[in-house]
Amino acid sequence: MKKFVIACSLLLLSLLAYQQFRLSQKVTIPGPTGQRLISLSPTLTETLFELGSGDQLVGVTTYCIYPPEAQKKEKIGDFVNPNLEKMLGLKPDLIFAERWSSSKVVSRLRESGLQVVELSSPKSIAEIYEMILQIGRSLNREASARDVVDEMKRKIGTIQAQGVKMTWHPGIYVEIDPPSWTVGRTSYTSEAIELCGARNIFRDIVKPALQVSSEAVIERNPDVILSFGSPLSEYRERPGWGRIKAIEQGRVIHDVGQNLLSHGNHRLVVGMEQLQARLLEMQPHEH
Repeated sequence: MKKFVIACSLLLLSLLAYQQFRLSQKVTIPGPTGQRLISLSPTLTETLFELGSGDQLVGVTTYCIYPPEAQKKEKIGDFVNPNLEKMLGLKPDLIFAERWSSSKVVSRLRESGLQVVELSSPKSIAEIYEMILQIGRSLNREASARDVVDEMKRKIGTIQAQGVKMTWHPGIYVEIDPPSWTVGRTSYTSEAIELCGARNIFRDIVKPALQVSSEAVIERNPDVILSFGSPLSEYRERPGWGRIKAIEQGRVIHDVGQNLLSHGNHRLVVGMEQLQARLLEMQPHEH
């Protein structure tokens, strides 16, 4: 009897030890946090890194340059002409892409048996929040996504409060690409600028982006120009632009990063903070 009890005790201890061993091992079943990911957009790549999924990225586009770690990832071309053979070779579990009505890339990827999360390109800050949350849900990182969105809301609230207090709300012309490509009202860039305390001079046009004439810019006579590439000297060389207030008074902002105010993700807030700081420097001083 004694031997039987000892044998049972040893068996129980063995089972407990085995159970403890199993619990101590890392789960190897593929899941959302262990998936191999590909991103077909710089905006999405930046968001994936921000949510803590950068290590899972096995491929990105040639335009994905931030954060610096993204430059070390395998390049699969651009969104318009990705290298499908290379993408298949990377054996991704999930591909993140922005929805473009004129592109057939996503349908081609799905026909190849690849799983794609297709996200609408945001046109407002609220849609940026939703995009981040949607990515979080796709990766089982909802808590991280909520934290990012909450932090964005907090900082944007501070920016908006400062913008309201500004005594001068300049009319601003945003040139996202020369010659004269700008943003209309249905653009998160325009919304961000307004929250910073400025007025988009083309906010009456219900488009996210449009090309305007030089005459239209000259006629609307902006107080400030926000350029995503061209310096003040280039604007001074444009025929007729010398009489624009922004040019006359040297108020051309060209050192607020294009990749901050033109990417619909968490980095937009950094661009807003930089832009508002410059606008505050331009505020007239009361005597």
